[in-house]
Amino acid sequence: MDILALVTTRAASPLRATALAAAGLIASGCTVFSPVQTEYDYPPADGVNLSMDGLELRGLAIVGAGADGPGVVIGQAVNSSASAVDVSFSVEGASAPADVTVPAGSGDALSEVPIESIPGAPGDNVQLVVSTPEAGQNIVTVPVLAPVGYYEELATPTG
Repeated sequence: MDILALVTTRAASPLRATALAAAGLIASGCTVFSPVQTEYDYPPADGVNLSMDGLELRGLAIVGAGADGPGVVIGQAVNSSASAVDVSFSVEGASAPADVTVPAGSGDALSEVPIESIPGAPGDNVQLVVSTPEAGQNIVTVPVLAPVGYYEELATPTG
């Protein structure tokens, strides 16, 4: 038997209105437990960020086709200081670091920084050692990306 059939027509309308109001309040409470994503700082790129004395590195990642093969460091180097900064990139197992000079007051893209041998395959994370004379040695965990899509042209490192 339907419960609303037992309720008089006069009482049914206020009960329906109360039920709708209660359902609206319950549904609106769902957002209390779902934080807004824009409240959290995150790198909006495929890589990770690294802040050092005199240099900001944004979207750092390595593009490489497979483990123990060559790769290329990508990202952006922002130097807001009045002098150029020499930066060295290396990973465990590579015999020589890749050196880059970031000009003063620039925000240059990094795409010609070859790494001789990457200890991980696409989808893995590796430890990238970033060194400058001002900041010393910094270690950051970066993703290894496959050379597909807009990274395809980076499949064969130059340099």
